Amino acid sequence: MKPATKNKTLRITIPLMFIAILINQIAIYLYEIFGKSQNNETLTEIHAFAGLCFIILAVIHLILNWSWVKSQIFGIKKSKKD
Repeated sequence: MKPATKNKTLRITIPLMFIAILINQIAIYLYEIFGKSQNNETLTEIHAFAGLCFIILAVIHLILNWSWVKSQIFGIKKSKKD
C-alpha cells in the first residue's frame, strides 16, 4: 500500500476507533444508570455493535501498522536495498 493511502486510511480509522470506544463507554454508563431497572436491550445491542466495530477497526489499524510492530516488538528491521 502506498504511504499516502496508508496515512489517509489511518486518519480515518483512528478517529472512528475513538468514537467506537466512546459509544461503548457511554452505553455502559447508561446501562449502569437506567438498564438494570428497565432490563434495557437497546443499550446492550449498542454496546455489542460498537465493540464489534472497534475490534474490526483495531485489526485494520494493526494491519496498517504491521511494519512498525515488526520493527519495534519483534526487532525485525527492513533491509535497505542499494
